[in-house]
Order: sequence, then C-alpha cells, then structure tokens
Amino acid sequence: MRKLAILICLAALALAGCTSKVTGALEVDGSPFEVKECRSGQAFGFPGIELTDAGGRRLRLLANADGTCSAALFKGDSATGDRLGECGTLTVQAQSSRINSITNVMGKAQLACEAGGHKVSGSIEFENCH
Repeated sequence: MRKLAILICLAALALAGCTSKVTGALEVDGSPFEVKECRSGQAFGFPGIELTDAGGRRLRLLANADGTCSAALFKGDSATGDRLGECGTLTVQAQSSRINSITNVMGKAQLACEAGGHKVSGSIEFENCH
C-alpha cells in the first residue's frame, strides 16, 4: 500500500512539472491577451507555438528561419485565421519532455505587428508548451 502511495505521488509530481507556463504580457486589439493555454506548433504541423486566451482566441506564432515570426489570429474554433504577417521575434527550443508524442518547447517572443484590422504587441516567455 505504501509503494502505491509513493508511485501516485511521483506521478502527480511528474505531471505538475509538465504544466505549461507563460509569463509576460500580450495585447491584442487593445485588450490584454491572457494566455490560458500554450501548445507546441508541432501538434498542428508548424514550427512555433499556439497561444489560447480565456475567450477562445488563438494566436499562432510561426518561427521563421531568420529568428522572426509570422502570426495569425483565430477566433473561437474557426479553422481559418487572420494573417498578421511578420510580427516580431520568436525563439523556440525543444525540451527533453514529451506529452502524447509532442515534444515540449520553451522560448520567448517579442511581438509588434498590425495587419488585417488587428494589432498585437508585447513580450512573453514560455515553457512546457506541448
């Protein structure tokens, strides 16, 4: 019984260590974009990350080879988003952990762009995005 309790505690600690963490501040269309979820772009087939806010908006940041990023803003569960074009800088590094065959990523983004009737600005650091 004691061994089972220890295994359960270890499993809980391992899962807690894999929770995504995002710090910093982003603003989209003049309002705070409070990140509730951070996902690796690998889950969607692109290099970069996808950030989701409490309202369901999704901000995709695609890593370009030169260290810049391109962005797209999606509303709710829409399959298509509004292209924002080049939007600042993005660094993404693979971590050693994986969840459901998706490698967790960490990095940072410095954003400033305005296109398609949208404006995005701010900077964030992120880790354990899966």
